[in-house]
Amino acid sequence: MNLNFEYIAAHISDYIENENFFDTFDMEAIKTIMKYSRLTADQYITLLKQSSPTLNSKELYIGTRKANVTIENIEEVISILTFVKKYMKFHIFDGIIDFLKENDKHMGDSTEEIKKPQTEIKTLQNQIQNVSKETTVTRTNESHNYSEEFLTKISSLKKTKDFDSVYKFFEELSSEDNHEMISKACEEGLWLKKTKLDEMNVLHVASQKGNLKLVKSLIECGCDKEAKNKYGRTPLMYASWYNNLSVVKYLISVGADKEAKNKYGRTPLMYASWYNNLSVVKYLISVGADKDAKNKYGDTALIYASEKGHLEVVQYLISVGADKEAKNKYGKTALSYANSNVSDYLKSIGAK
Repeated sequence: MNLNFEYIAAHISDYIENENFFDTFDMEAIKTIMKYSRLTADQYITLLKQSSPTLNSKELYIGTRKANVTIENIEEVISILTFVKKYMKFHIFDGIIDFLKENDKHMGDSTEEIKKPQTEIKTLQNQIQNVSKETTVTRTNESHNYSEEFLTKISSLKKTKDFDSVYKFFEELSSEDNHEMISKACEEGLWLKKTKLDEMNVLHVASQKGNLKLVKSLIECGCDKEAKNKYGRTPLMYASWYNNLSVVKYLISVGADKEAKNKYGRTPLMYASWYNNLSVVKYLISVGADKDAKNKYGDTALIYASEKGHLEVVQYLISVGADKEAKNKYGKTALSYANSNVSDYLKSIGAK
């Protein structure tokens, strides 16, 4: 099999994340891939750690000695030498590492003396900027004639940990078409308040609840349509998950990333397929969503729909050309996970 070494080197982060680089390639391939690679210090160190069950110290040296590693600072030099010493048994590095650590300490002491007047100047600059910001905010408030009650409410909500009260505040402003006040609330950072459990912001929850009017207001006021919660979910993912087609269409119309992935690699299409939201599935496919995209485990939208027994979604995905033989990292296909009704259908079209 002919391998595209340059392509593999460019996507080496995928193998590092999946911890399968040394299990996937033989020594000759590893040497060539390293030659084309462009690794950060952290990536190289992670590879060294992942090599230990597969390669001995001599093999590791031979395989990775031509790696191209980008070094940003002296700390990264020390870290790389430390791990090279550990995994390649280069004990000669002990003296070098000690010297670099001591030299870095002396440089740090000298730098601190230089930094003192710089810090004082920076502090003064920040004070001037803060005064300027306060003046600008005062003038802005005066020009928009915000009521004292409204400004006090915003000030109070900025301090609260009660997300529901913040969300209700935005809902009320939206229902009153009060774009100017929504803009002010967003400017003050209120939309970034988060739920306790999933750390969803106001735009996430509005997308989840299908409040199109509020979603539009937030986007028009400059809120980030690609904002992610603690699990890496975007507003479009929540709209797709909760079958809010109108919100999905709007977010796509303003440029939301239909191929965005959460921390597990799930896309909006996968969420729609998993939760049997056929209308959303059809729309996402119609605007070009990748029907064969895979999550970090190799699962596709078709595998998700098959596992949950969503026959109509399975049939639709097959009708638009989804790969019925796609395998995840465990070698399983859609048929492997399908329940009886989906299994019968997949077998009827020749799936294996």
